[in-house]
Amino acid sequence: MAKRTAKRGSSRPLRLPVDRLRKGWPGPAGTHVRLATAADTDAVDALLDAAGARLIPALRSSIEQGTAGAALLDGLGGTTKTFFEDFARRTAGHTMADSMASVSLTLVAADGQDRPVGALSVTAPGTIIERALEHGYSNVQALTLSVAIGKVHGLAVAEDARGQGLASILMKRAWQVYEQLDYFLLYGSFETGRDLSAFYKSCGYTVRVPGEGFLLERLGLPFGIHAGPDQCVFTRWRPRR
Repeated sequence: MAKRTAKRGSSRPLRLPVDRLRKGWPGPAGTHVRLATAADTDAVDALLDAAGARLIPALRSSIEQGTAGAALLDGLGGTTKTFFEDFARRTAGHTMADSMASVSLTLVAADGQDRPVGALSVTAPGTIIERALEHGYSNVQALTLSVAIGKVHGLAVAEDARGQGLASILMKRAWQVYEQLDYFLLYGSFETGRDLSAFYKSCGYTVRVPGEGFLLERLGLPFGIHAGPDQCVFTRWRPRR
């Protein structure tokens, strides 16, 4: 997380400058963590594929067009209100996929030659949006959940770069971005055979037992997320204020 403010009694981190996301942070072993660019999409797909995921096609197109995460970047450069207003503009007259891409975050850990050796894809919560539509919410109401919840879609590190803490730093930076924009929740899941419980717990997430989902009553939603018997769900809620 970012350094804490010097103000006595404050627990809020210093604001993350938007340029930091573009330029990146120094990482372990001579790496740096930055926003993915059009030149990275093949490498990101190859990394994620090894972990059983790929970039969502609409998101990949958005990265290649330079519009991925646009609402997030505007929010980091302004205020939470700026973020909400920008997302609303990107919702009106746009496809749902384009709107969702504007709040998706794709980060890479790049080596000394700026080649991605780790990748993290956080997307809008597609499954939750679908559940909201099934419960009678309008398209706009369901899509608005994209500014409150993020889904960890895929995380991977190249085999020869493992053991250096790259996955942890990718998760840390993603949380920093979404926390600043007042998201309530980041969540994801993994197959039980991968035994990633200790890792996600170390990143600040609650890992549920295989097959256990979670409710969204904290957001006033009358449903939750289910999990298959071979899946472990992990969640990280914003602390109550």
